[in-house]
Amino acid sequence: MPADIHHQVYTFPKLSSSGYRIFMTTLKTALGFGTSDKARLRFHLLEVFYQSGWRGVRLAFPGVSRATLYRFKKAYEALGRRLNSLVPKSTRPPRTRSPGTALVLVSLIRKLRESYPRMGKSKLKLFIDEFCCRTGTETISEASIGRTIKRFHLFFASSGQGKRKRRKTKRQRIRLCPQAGKTRPGYLQVDGIKFFYLDKYYYFLTAVDIVSKQAWVRLIPRLNSYFAKEFLREVLETSYFRVHTIQTDNGSEFKRYFEKAVQEARIKHLFSYPKHPKTNGYVERINWTFQDEFLFSFEDLLLHPDDFNKELKDWMIYYNQKRPHQSLNYLTPYQYYQKEGLSQKY
Repeated sequence: MPADIHHQVYTFPKLSSSGYRIFMTTLKTALGFGTSDKARLRFHLLEVFYQSGWRGVRLAFPGVSRATLYRFKKAYEALGRRLNSLVPKSTRPPRTRSPGTALVLVSLIRKLRESYPRMGKSKLKLFIDEFCCRTGTETISEASIGRTIKRFHLFFASSGQGKRKRRKTKRQRIRLCPQAGKTRPGYLQVDGIKFFYLDKYYYFLTAVDIVSKQAWVRLIPRLNSYFAKEFLREVLETSYFRVHTIQTDNGSEFKRYFEKAVQEARIKHLFSYPKHPKTNGYVERINWTFQDEFLFSFEDLLLHPDDFNKELKDWMIYYNQKRPHQSLNYLTPYQYYQKEGLSQKY
């Protein structure tokens, strides 16, 4: 064997026009056969027949009749055993019904659809019946009107017409929950809670500073941006330090009025990714603590909002000024704030 056998280049002979047509026909035949499960099953039947005869086919495929098998065999051999002869032919009848809708009605439907693109076939039929009654023309059914609209493609309404377009604003998102040890005070996480009690939902807004653990909870009539704005005002007025960043999820209560209030206060607003509560881990924790230590004990007072808000206010004072926090080395948020000198530093 020559040493340079691997470096030889082989070229195929150039096909003539007739040879190219034969090649493409053969390729089309093979591809059509390969995509038809019925054709491959028929070819398998004939293979069994040529090897084992009718008895073998009857044992392997008891549901196939002799007449059906010989019909496949006749078509296969009549075309020189070409694979595409086994591909099922179209079952469309040679003569089909032609649409019988009068041209004057087609023109009327077109005119109505151009003037009123959203008008459906049920309403169009009322106008068509009136026109036919006035002119003595035979009317048509709703189904015929629908087929006429599809046949002549009488669609004139744009895909976005009649739909409210949402304003797309670029949001700054955060992938990971920030670390308290690497963040300066003034970083808040805010969230909303929906609590079900006695066939009614009650709504709360919560906020927590991830460094000093100062927290806020407020009962509101419903979750919307207006009450979230009022809650933000309360947080900014009672915070121990200047707030520089607020992190929320993508709820509607943190849009519109809330966003406007955040911008006016010149505070950075960060969003978490949808369906990713771990990013808001600190406020999720305060939500659990609030429900476990307070709400489950005073839920009966929800029927008396004034008494409930009074108890909630007392509990928030206890949480921020008297309750030891393990994450603060058993100091309260206010004690931690005073001890670390944050009042002078920030």
